[in-house]
Amino acid sequence: MSTIRTQFGPVTNFTLTLNGLASGLGRSSAKVENQNSRYIDAICQFKLKTVAGSPSDRYAIYFFAWGSADDVSPAFAAGITGVDESIFAALETLSIRPVGSVYVSTPGTLITPPFSVAPAFGNVLPPVWGILAINRCGMALDAVDNVGFWRGVEFEVS
Repeated sequence: MSTIRTQFGPVTNFTLTLNGLASGLGRSSAKVENQNSRYIDAICQFKLKTVAGSPSDRYAIYFFAWGSADDVSPAFAAGITGVDESIFAALETLSIRPVGSVYVSTPGTLITPPFSVAPAFGNVLPPVWGILAINRCGMALDAVDNVGFWRGVEFEVS
């Protein structure tokens, strides 16, 4: 009788410049190419550090998944181009799916819980995907110590 187990790929940092991200702004990661690894899902987590100040606005930092089924000539929603870049996007009109958020009640270091990306795409990770972070906590992120990483998820049959 076969056994199916979850197996995780290596921890990989996003190419995503979060250092200094002002409140009200967004930042898109560079695209993650999945056509060779063929992960079924990816688990993401972020370590963030805000500067001193008072939280306001939406009191949170939001994470959205974007992707494309076309890995040859990918096209993305919300003005995303697949490179690490600033993105202006209003939460209320965003046409990509949320995958996580972290509530910010005081300045300091925050660790997000791990979150799954595949549910944003009907539970299957596309050939090309990435993350958009939008800071709506009322404080900028610090100039250092902001990082995001992910691990691919696949199934092993033995």
